[in-house]
Amino acid sequence: MLEKVFAFIFGTCIGSFLNVCIFRLPKEKSLNKPRSSCPKCGNLIRWYDNIPILSYIFLKGRCRNCKERISLRYPLVEVITGFLFLSLYLKFGLSFMFVKFVFLFCLLIVVSFIDIDYYAIPAYLCVFGIVVGLFFSSVESFSLLKRGVFDLNTFPLIKAFKDLVIALGFAYLFKLFGDVFVSILLYLRKQDSIDGEKESLGLGDVDFMGVVGVFLGWQQAVFMFFVAPFLAVVYSVFALIFKKSHIIPYLPYLSLATLVVFFWGNKILSFIF
Repeated sequence: MLEKVFAFIFGTCIGSFLNVCIFRLPKEKSLNKPRSSCPKCGNLIRWYDNIPILSYIFLKGRCRNCKERISLRYPLVEVITGFLFLSLYLKFGLSFMFVKFVFLFCLLIVVSFIDIDYYAIPAYLCVFGIVVGLFFSSVESFSLLKRGVFDLNTFPLIKAFKDLVIALGFAYLFKLFGDVFVSILLYLRKQDSIDGEKESLGLGDVDFMGVVGVFLGWQQAVFMFFVAPFLAVVYSVFALIFKKSHIIPYLPYLSLATLVVFFWGNKILSFIF
């Protein structure tokens, strides 16, 4: 029981760091300097006002100095990260696979919340995710080689490269056909764009498929790609009715679909078929 509590608490601490990444990476700011401060009054945040979840509750969601409201996103990210750490610990224990998928889901949290703010993500985040995913596959491959095991079809590093190429290829082909469809639609409607957009899918969404492919395999990546629209449809309708917009941040739904497929994908497929 104590290990589970520690996994959750440690996750919330990592979630606090992810909040820094979400805020600073799009602004191209350093992650360690300067110290966190209130965006309104500029006062440095004291260590005891930076305790995950608890500080937000004790401060009643406001800055200690100027009483400016603190976004609910900060404790939300901490809680989400805490539960992800706990879920992965229950699934894998303290193991190599735990570390591997902790990295993946922490990256998903960062890109999702950045996409909510900017409708785009820094391209290097997906490249970074792919590189780290290949590194994990390299470690698995080295471990197998040390034991004298080598199968060309299942060797982790070779499989990871294959999954990366197939997942990216599928996503780029989907984007290509989608862009052609959008272009035809714009021509028929005599419009230059739809809510300022001329693309069916952002490049960040496409590159994200490569990250999921490296970590989960191309089959899971494709499955995730088709699950995401079902998760996004409710907000899409809301945006269309109340915001009069067809454009939504799509990476949060790709991330949520990845989570669904990772934990419940096999059960979903078994239920369908």
